[in-house]
Amino acid sequence: MRASKWIAITATVLVLTVAGGALAAGNYVYTSGTVVPCAINEDDLENKPEQFYTPAVGNGPFPGDGWDKWADYDLSSWWMTDSSYQAVEIPVAENIVLSAWWITPTVSNGKNVIVTHGIGTSRRDFNALLPTAMLVKNGFHVLLVDSRDTGESTCTDGRHSAGQEESTDFAAVADWLIENKGITASSLGMFGVSGGAVATSLVPAKTQNVSAFAMEGTIFDFNAAATREVEFQGFPGFLWQLALISAQLFHGVNLTETSVMEGIEAAGQRPMLILHGDSDQRLDYQSSVDFYSYAKDIGADISLETFVGSDHTEGMLSETNRYAEALSSFFDEALTK
Repeated sequence: MRASKWIAITATVLVLTVAGGALAAGNYVYTSGTVVPCAINEDDLENKPEQFYTPAVGNGPFPGDGWDKWADYDLSSWWMTDSSYQAVEIPVAENIVLSAWWITPTVSNGKNVIVTHGIGTSRRDFNALLPTAMLVKNGFHVLLVDSRDTGESTCTDGRHSAGQEESTDFAAVADWLIENKGITASSLGMFGVSGGAVATSLVPAKTQNVSAFAMEGTIFDFNAAATREVEFQGFPGFLWQLALISAQLFHGVNLTETSVMEGIEAAGQRPMLILHGDSDQRLDYQSSVDFYSYAKDIGADISLETFVGSDHTEGMLSETNRYAEALSSFFDEALTK
């Protein structure tokens, strides 16, 4: 065999070896970086609508000493002790059921909001229960729901899909509410926290049965946000692109199937609200600014509430009354009975 052929074969083997190693690294980043607990987090086990708490030192939604002042913070004035609620299970796909609480206010305004939590938590987390209380105490019915692979909902693969599968599920949740609770699409909104906000931003592209969308922090450039998250978890940022390829190649999951821009465009004139702290370490505040700017440029109905100096979801603690007013007023004006 001539030397040139040996060189070609050797080069091919090296390329395949390097490519295989790169994809293996990408697969590791995907499988480890998207893991969510198919369970309730231990520090949330006792949380429920009538009694909930912030996590202890070191377990908050953002890292560092800044969380310490909020550890075990008194939220008792927001406990929903006067409201009734029932556990419901909502089938959203074959063999997939989402667990939720349907919470009824003492005095109803006839309007309804789906609320969902961030990545790696559940409906029992304080930063899902607190905004829920803000809405319930202002007369809204709230469906507080665990996304798939979290809390008490069906565990499929123990990974989140960056809002892709989750947003499809929430579109089915909207259908279920209309069919089973006798509500209208014009009276139904959705609020998502953090990773739940990312899913919420895609819901307009999946259904017309939700008429207003509020998000606690969100993303605009998905690849930039995902690279930031990969780096936050201790991996080199460039591995994100390999993770994206590996997710589709090995797991059949397209993490960019529906884009944030498609969600914004599909919202049309359905109102949107972003609430975001400008010192957020997990979801870059600039992402919300870019989201807002794009939406304004195409004529969408959108507002941005900035919480100066607040970290990830901290605005609902640092300026609780302002947060409650902004959130409830938005849905009150955007929805009709």
